[in-house]
Amino acid sequence: MLAGTLCDARVFARQRRVLRGVARLVLVDYSRLGPVQQWAPRLLRQLPPKFSVAGFSLGGLWALELLRQAPQRIERIAMIASNAQGASAPGRRKSAWLRKMWHDRGPAEVARHVKPAYFHHEAVRRRHADLVRAMALGTPRRTAFAQFDWAARRPDGSAALAAFQGPLLLVSGNSDRLCPPAWQQAMRDLQPRAYRGEDRAAL
Repeated sequence: MLAGTLCDARVFARQRRVLRGVARLVLVDYSRLGPVQQWAPRLLRQLPPKFSVAGFSLGGLWALELLRQAPQRIERIAMIASNAQGASAPGRRKSAWLRKMWHDRGPAEVARHVKPAYFHHEAVRRRHADLVRAMALGTPRRTAFAQFDWAARRPDGSAALAAFQGPLLLVSGNSDRLCPPAWQQAMRDLQPRAYRGEDRAAL
């Protein structure tokens, strides 16, 4: 299970409870993987010969990177509020902005600025504000900057996704501003067999 930018295993708390005793879970801690160039090789060395992967946001991009590097090892994929797009000019500008804000004003301020895009409803935003802030504060600077930088230059995952033959689950919100429905449909077009779970409550 791969969390998103400035997130950690706490985003998968409910899934951990449900899957306890059902599956062997590996919740990836990016801060323990060293330099970003080593993340995929180290993960692949740590994981079993065959595994399934669930990625949230940035974690979905990393799921596709694992798929690109070791397609024969991945059995199933779940992409949660994510996408298969490669780096873009707007994405590079956003990553540079996040990096500068972290450097100038700290992780709490980054969390405060990005939170409105994370949740569609104000009540939900308030309910999860402390968790978002706590996860940002718990992310080491080196790890945060590695996440920003990798997102700004990530490879396109479309070809790997299109070639994947295993089960694929796409989970998205209809009002997601970071990974909008059009991006979800683009992945669905690459993999018509994919099951898409839509949260019509627009979390």
